[in-house]
Amino acid sequence: MPKLKEEIFQLIDLAKINHENVSWSNAIINSPIAYNLLERRAMYFLTAEVKHKFTEKGLGVPENWKELYFYLKDSDLGIIGGKKNVPRTYEVLSSLGQKFVPISKKLPDGRTIEGKAHWVDTFFYNKQEDRYEVRISPEIMPFLINLTKDFTPFDIGTAMKLRSKYSQKMYEVCCKYGGNFRYSSPIAKSQGLTFKKRVVPISLDEFRRLFNLDEIKDERTGKIQKSMSFKNYNSIKCNILEQAQKELFWMYENHASEFWFDFQPGPRAGRGGKVQSVIIYIYSKSHPKAGEQRPWQRGDIPLDPYESTDKERIERKTPAQKLHSNVWYGLEHQEVIVFNMLSRYLTKKEVNYYMLKIYEQSKRFKDSYTQVIQVLQEKENQKKFMEGTKQYKRNNIMDYVLLKNLRDYGWSIQPPSTRKERKRGSDLFET
Repeated sequence: MPKLKEEIFQLIDLAKINHENVSWSNAIINSPIAYNLLERRAMYFLTAEVKHKFTEKGLGVPENWKELYFYLKDSDLGIIGGKKNVPRTYEVLSSLGQKFVPISKKLPDGRTIEGKAHWVDTFFYNKQEDRYEVRISPEIMPFLINLTKDFTPFDIGTAMKLRSKYSQKMYEVCCKYGGNFRYSSPIAKSQGLTFKKRVVPISLDEFRRLFNLDEIKDERTGKIQKSMSFKNYNSIKCNILEQAQKELFWMYENHASEFWFDFQPGPRAGRGGKVQSVIIYIYSKSHPKAGEQRPWQRGDIPLDPYESTDKERIERKTPAQKLHSNVWYGLEHQEVIVFNMLSRYLTKKEVNYYMLKIYEQSKRFKDSYTQVIQVLQEKENQKKFMEGTKQYKRNNIMDYVLLKNLRDYGWSIQPPSTRKERKRGSDLFET
């Protein structure tokens, strides 16, 4: 049993909402967050109503607009927002028609067009019968019924119990990719690597779009309609990923969610540069996490997005094969990349010393910078190195990586100082 009172009350609330599967077109799943927590709960609830009234009966979008009305009572509003929040839920439903959801659809000729649609286009409160009359927009109905392809099923009970619009969106992402999905990447294929199933790399630009984090301007007037939020990966990590992970894992443990996830930052734009993507690892009751069932933390075996057999094959490559499969091979600005990597572990004087030595080597062999990148990356992927102290890493880079590991490529660099000299704070630069 949870120790915190808040968790106890949450368990009581979770028991009140029924679990059942509904489906949304991926055009809705892929659309940016346009609604807040309570508005999204209302959308989930109305989707279930559509399922009972139309989908289960095999009906399409009705021609008579009157059939698009759904009649709700205070008890229904209590399910959506809680018994104590019925007036607030009423206000949410009455204003839901003022917001658009961005969607895309395919035309008969195969072209895709972008647009916007309302979820609710009419709302009345019938005082005589004490009920709320909500009409779902006919434009949104095709994305909720008669779904034959490009759709995502999810548990409405889980979705409605989540306490953040970001957790709701992450749950939808987990549902979309949590089956037998396998991400395919041309870059990974060129390196002989295959992504594991249910591992999803999402570019940070796409993540920001999906979670509606970017600044939005009116196309006509140029006025700012929404300010940018969570400007970098660290703020996204703290405010979205960690919070959604904590909530979904807690619900998973308490049998209220089928899915939860781990995550890690993807490649950076050069060492020390900005994170360019986030990698999501999706787990479920059917496909649980290997090993200990808890979110990844420092000291655990590093998360690996690739199949182990592929990794073992890559590790058996010759130094030259490894070099040519490196994502940095042949790219410009390798000198800057090496400088940034060395600066993470060495002093300024030591970095300058090594940069000069590498520059001298590069006059004879053009691959020198890539070779240094390769041996540094291999060392950084080792668990012992990752967990080592700052001084341990410094010594390792100088006494092993750049002295011994570079010998695989036919050259190496003598360190500018011994370990004893480094320990007492002196080096060969001193006069």
